[in-house]
Amino acid sequence: MDDLLNVYIHIDMDAYYAQAESKLLNVDPEKPLCARQWNSLIAVNYAARNYGIERGMLAEEAEKLCPHVLLPHVETFKLIDGKMVFSQISEKFGYHSQYEEKVSLQYYRQESKKIFQVIRQFCSVVEKGGIDEAYIQIRRKEIQDINSDEFIGNLIIKQPEGYCLSEHDRMIMQASQLCQKIRDAIYTQLQYKCSAGISINKMLAKLASSVYKPNQQTIILQYMLPNCLRNIKIGKIRGFGGKIKDTFIKMNIKTVGEAQDISKQVLEKEFPFQADLVYAKLRGVDVEDVKQEIDFKNKSINSLKNIKKTNSREKVIQSIELISFDIAFRIIDFYEDNKLIPSVISIVYHNTEKGQHSRQDQLRLFLPVESFRDSIYEKAMEIFNTITDDEIFPTVHIGISTRYFKPIENIIDIKKYIQQQPSQQNQGISQNPMDIQTYECQLCKKSINVQFKNQHDDFHFADELDRTVNPKKRRCVVQSSTPKKQPSIMQFLNKK
Repeated sequence: MDDLLNVYIHIDMDAYYAQAESKLLNVDPEKPLCARQWNSLIAVNYAARNYGIERGMLAEEAEKLCPHVLLPHVETFKLIDGKMVFSQISEKFGYHSQYEEKVSLQYYRQESKKIFQVIRQFCSVVEKGGIDEAYIQIRRKEIQDINSDEFIGNLIIKQPEGYCLSEHDRMIMQASQLCQKIRDAIYTQLQYKCSAGISINKMLAKLASSVYKPNQQTIILQYMLPNCLRNIKIGKIRGFGGKIKDTFIKMNIKTVGEAQDISKQVLEKEFPFQADLVYAKLRGVDVEDVKQEIDFKNKSINSLKNIKKTNSREKVIQSIELISFDIAFRIIDFYEDNKLIPSVISIVYHNTEKGQHSRQDQLRLFLPVESFRDSIYEKAMEIFNTITDDEIFPTVHIGISTRYFKPIENIIDIKKYIQQQPSQQNQGISQNPMDIQTYECQLCKKSINVQFKNQHDDFHFADELDRTVNPKKRRCVVQSSTPKKQPSIMQFLNKK
């Protein structure tokens, strides 16, 4: 029997990148500090916000508002003699070139992993909402031993006099105690402060976490709905981005309360396919559960590099080389956690006259993981060389996108492996063709050497994927591995 409850927690790190920089530099968190990327601020701690500094400001603007503000640059890397060289702490406050360097979020990802490890010490159903936020759905056993008669945190509105708590309210009360323990553990073990929301569904938990910040937690109970949402800005409702938000803006609707006053008939006219969903969310109804598994079907790992407007293939190739290091690093990190690799790679480019376009192909990665980078770079260059100058130039950015993740075969790249091995002739060994074991492939009905079963199965997987990606491409015929006059393996591979 599943003991999952309709009790949810949303944990949101306070100005996460800025906190991470303070920790790295051993800076008092009460000192004004902003994480800087090139010349813009991507995270502003609360001490800096007191001076009017906001995210997205330029560094010079922040220094005018607060001359003593600290503006450390996020970690970057660049290629020196073909090697990936990361920026040093001593370079945190210096100049960084966005055209020669690439931002690395690796430090933040590593710290994020540690935070999620702490959360999972208390709860088993945890969804990563981003590098700095977590959704939690509570199991009964995780709160059953918590005895308390008070909420820890801010009730979004006060309890009416004489109100009697329901059983569900009491479970949320217990969850508020658990949430405080999680937040205390994150701070004690890792020195990060966070805010949190506790409520009856995922949407309300996220909404609650943003009400009282920093380093606080907020609670929304069933009886508080829908009135407690009336002063909330429309854009704060999870799922109300894009067209829904734009439609409300056109209607001059700014708050949830104003939207609640709109009749169902008007909503049906403005949102013909989403009226019921919009109506429900405006009243705090949400049926989405916390995802216990990563959505690998839609998972992608991407890396983008802005470049000065150029018509030079050499400059684009330099950026592809830089991006290949970055994306390989992240794919290896993902593989080590999930044992999955991408099977499709795309080159994304933006022509200033023709807009953004992409071109894709299948990607085959083999163990060891140290070979991933070369394989990604070679395939990216192979795709890039099919793009004409007229298609890509002038361009202002280039990127690599990888997706369609699948388990990796526990094999190595045969061609590279054999190149590294002494030949059988040199070892005084000859193979008798009569000793070769074969099997009949059920897909192509060919006789295949059993030595190459994994590679042959991989071929069919890649061929099927290629038919989807490139339906008009001419196909090759699978050759039998049973030799009449058998060529060497290297001759066969070099033909490909």
